[in-house]
Parts: sequence; structure tokens; C-alpha cells
Amino acid sequence: MKLIQILAVMNLAIAMQAAYAGPYEDALREIEKGNYAQGYTLLEPLAEAGNAEAQYLVGSMVIDKAVPGVDQKRGVYWLEKAVENQHMDAAQDLSKMYLSGYVVSFDAQKGIEYQALANEYRPADKPVEDCE
Repeated sequence: MKLIQILAVMNLAIAMQAAYAGPYEDALREIEKGNYAQGYTLLEPLAEAGNAEAQYLVGSMVIDKAVPGVDQKRGVYWLEKAVENQHMDAAQDLSKMYLSGYVVSFDAQKGIEYQALANEYRPADKPVEDCE
């Protein structure tokens, strides 16, 4: 899970938006400018409302320490919420975290379970090798 990868995904999302479309796009613009705290502030209500992509981005920013003053455990919470909403990348990230003991306690069983979920959520048109 790298902040650069997150930014690349956000750049693509911004480029695909031809017109102003709301708080999500505003958040992506702020993050693109390096205003992570403002992006987090805009995304958190969307995450609370159940938007899986917002949950994933909020969780990733917190895990990557891009948002000062927010405990990384809160990032784990948001990634777990995204997984509940069938977000493949969140499941992959949690798998890696549990298998490495990064931010969470090492737990091979949970790591394997999250990887299985990531595989289950993988879109049919996305080859397995793309699911890092």
C-alpha cells in the first residue's frame, strides 16, 4: 500500500471526471494538491455513509500517516468497512498487513481470509496477477 499508488488512482479518477460532481471529486482534488487533511475531511462523511471507495481512501491515508493526529487503528477500521462493502484493494491491503504484522498484530489466518476475500471481489475482467 503506497501513497503514490493511491495518488495515481485518484489522478485517473479526476481525469475521468469532465464536470464538477460533488464532495468526492473535491476531496480527490484536495488530495492531488497535497491537502490530505482537507481531503480526509471531505471523504470521511462519504465513508460514514457507506461509500466503499471513500472508506478505502480514508483508511489508506490514515495507515500511510498522511493525516496527522489520526491513529492508524482508525485506518484499519475504515479498511475493514470497505471490505464489508466488497472493496478488493482494501481486502488485499488488510491481507498484507496481517501477514506482515504492519499496524496490526501478525495473524496468518486473518491474512489468508482477507486474501480470499480479495480474490472473491476481483472483477472478472481483472487478471489475478493484477491483484497484488
